[in-house]
Formats: sequence, C-alpha cells, structure tokens
Amino acid sequence: MISNSRFRNILYPSLVAIILILLWVFFVKKTTFGGLSKVLESIITFSSIIIGFYTAMYGVIITFIQSDKKNVFDRMSDYQLEDTFKFQLYFSLLTSFFALILSIIMQSELINTKSMPGNLIFYLWIFSTFMLFIVSGITMSFLIRLIFTKQSKPRKRTKI
Repeated sequence: MISNSRFRNILYPSLVAIILILLWVFFVKKTTFGGLSKVLESIITFSSIIIGFYTAMYGVIITFIQSDKKNVFDRMSDYQLEDTFKFQLYFSLLTSFFALILSIIMQSELINTKSMPGNLIFYLWIFSTFMLFIVSGITMSFLIRLIFTKQSKPRKRTKI
C-alpha cells in the first residue's frame, strides 16, 4: 500500500504534468515542430546527467551512513524521512530513465507522429519530460533543504 507522502509525491507532479499537456494540446496542437531533434538531444543529455547525479548520490549516501559522525541521514532518521527520501530518489531515477528511453525512441524517428500510436508516444514523451523536470526539481529541493537544515542544539540554561 502507498503511504500518503508517496501518494502526494506521485500525484502532484502528475497533475502538473497533465495540466501542462492539456495546455500543449489546446494551444500548441502540434506533435512535431522545428528543432524537435535538438530538444530531444537536450532531454537525453539532461536525463543522463540526472541519472549520473542520482547514481553518485547513492555512493554518497553509503559513505555518510557508514561514518561515525552525526550526519544528514541521522537527521533524516530524527524526522522519520528515510522512506520518503528513498522513495523520492527511486521515483526520480525511474522518471529519468523513462524520459530517456522515450526521448531515444522519439529521436530514432521510427515512429510517425501523425499516426495514433505516434501521437500516444509523443504525449507520453511530453508527460515524461514534464515529470522529469518537476520530479528532479522536487528531489533537488529536498536534498538542498536536507543538507542545509541546521541541527537544533539544546539551549544552555543560564542563571539570572
């Protein structure tokens, strides 16, 4: 069963991506456009960088967990955020791979975007690209907030 935080972490980015797709359908109305190949190259590069970053992040996590000092992950434990963090990283990695694979399929030009299956793949690609940006932004924001959150220290009692 999916927990509330996991459900929100999937639902909100999906809703934003669907709204952006609807805006695309109503205002742009195109499944092909000039410069699409350059956009696909950029998405492939961006998703590859994101995948590399998350892969490196797993190594950092292992290093921090094995250290003796109180670290970011101890703070996550204090706030009971380990499951949310793991889920967010996995979900973001999965979204990145999905966007990468669809971008490669789109770039191969093996599909005809004028056909119904081609339109479906195009809109799945748009959805996955929007999700890639949204979920990556959320994950990066989560990591930055986690790293720069100061640990609260107990106050010293002073005599008056």
